Amino acid sequence: MREAQQAREHGDRVTAERACARGILYVQAQVIKVLYGYAELLDRQNYGSGIAVRGKVQKLEQARDEQAAARKSGNTYLGFDPAAELKAYADLLSGAKRNTDALLVEALAAAYRYAQDANLRRTQLQRAGKDPIGEC
Repeated sequence: MREAQQAREHGDRVTAERACARGILYVQAQVIKVLYGYAELLDRQNYGSGIAVRGKVQKLEQARDEQAAARKSGNTYLGFDPAAELKAYADLLSGAKRNTDALLVEALAAAYRYAQDANLRRTQLQRAGKDPIGEC
């Protein structure tokens, strides 16, 4: 995302667009990977909610795949907030004194929120008849 911001600051909207797309895809992939890890940890700790988290992650993964197949970003209602799930995972890690891991998961939650906000800004620009290329 920083690469996109720097390119946009230098007036290179095409490079900014490519960097933004890569960043969003990377964040999506990492959120899915980390939330599957959260479900596994819940299962190992016998908290009983690993199945529920796994179901949510599968829904997120399906939405990502459907958007990729349609070759566009979209607003898919998931019925849950992936950033909130990441925050719950970070809290669990923090409680287990895994502070570095907790900070990494919190940073991923912030990146996810940023990517979602960028998608919203882009949609709003499109609806207003403006060019969203490089806006990230």
